[in-house]
Amino acid sequence: MTRTLKITNGDVVRSFNNNDYVFVSDTDKIKQDVANVLTTSIRSSTGLGCGLDELIGSDTENTATSFSIFPVASDFQARVRVGLSRLKKSQQDYLFDQRSPKELIYDFSPAQIWQLIEDPRNYGFSVRVLTEDGKNNFAINGITRV
Repeated sequence: MTRTLKITNGDVVRSFNNNDYVFVSDTDKIKQDVANVLTTSIRSSTGLGCGLDELIGSDTENTATSFSIFPVASDFQARVRVGLSRLKKSQQDYLFDQRSPKELIYDFSPAQIWQLIEDPRNYGFSVRVLTEDGKNNFAINGITRV
């Protein structure tokens, strides 16, 4: 079984008595890994990450659509698909024999994306992830900001 440091709000989590770090594994690990890939920029060293925030408002040629979902919806879908496919591939390439079926991505849904009513510059998204064991499926929800 593989494990990694628990990250909350971008910070490594320490134990209650502050003498060690908290680790996550299995379902908690894959949830954290998927959330990190969806919410970070694309890393040049590994190719992991999606850079979703870079897409919103990127169509500056047409001022009428620069804050609309339609110019970026296909790019958004493509970045999520590529980002999660790279994560799945890296799971198979690195320490595959040490990973539990609860931690491995079997498949994932296309990303749903919608404009938030409270602030039309922000967009919500959701992606469902299916694990190899078939029992620990989950959804990751987030917000991208202009």
